[in-house]
Amino acid sequence: MKTFFFFRILLFIFTLSIFSCDNSESMIEADQMKNDQAKKSAKAKEKCATIPDGTIVDEDGMTIQPGFNQSGYNYQAKTYSGEMLPDKYPGWHLNWKWNDAFLSTQDCDGDGYLDIANGELTSNGELTYRGTGAWTTTKWTSTYTDQEGNQCQVSQFTKFVAVPLDATSDEEFHYDANGEVIGKVVNAEGFEDFANVQVIWNDPCQGTNGVDYKAPGPVGLGNR
Repeated sequence: MKTFFFFRILLFIFTLSIFSCDNSESMIEADQMKNDQAKKSAKAKEKCATIPDGTIVDEDGMTIQPGFNQSGYNYQAKTYSGEMLPDKYPGWHLNWKWNDAFLSTQDCDGDGYLDIANGELTSNGELTYRGTGAWTTTKWTSTYTDQEGNQCQVSQFTKFVAVPLDATSDEEFHYDANGEVIGKVVNAEGFEDFANVQVIWNDPCQGTNGVDYKAPGPVGLGNR
């Protein structure tokens, strides 16, 4: 322990000596490194188109603008608000949010579309979200009248997170490398690499209020 402490003192003194003897040269090198980094950052930004540029289109070929469009998407804010599936879920309103790893706000590959920021292609050419840190949340809300004539407001909030690269799955759950449950398998197209880690149901008329499902592990958003 003393030897290690003494070595740190010597290293500190040696570093001070070098800096004192060549302070001006070090400062010049540091400034040059900062300038080079700033240039690299500027070039990186130049390569990426942003939504305000007006050069990025959606899947229908419409130019994406800041703010909500007629369909309910606000790509700049990474959110959706509206009735996404009125034929299948009439009367249900959806608030949907996501992070950059799920869908970016930039076009950095020059194809004219928003990037799936961290998604990688499999050997079959399919996009995978595994190991990207992508997440998305949905909140469905609706109102109905019960048998007693009461107006009932109901909501369902759900968290989805991308599973790690080494995750395994069965028909019901995703598991980490240690065999611990990450969350439930999502049986929806495009969500094969996501785990459902939390569901909150609120329906006062049915006496439902609070957590309906919670994964045994972390339920926060972010990397797994």
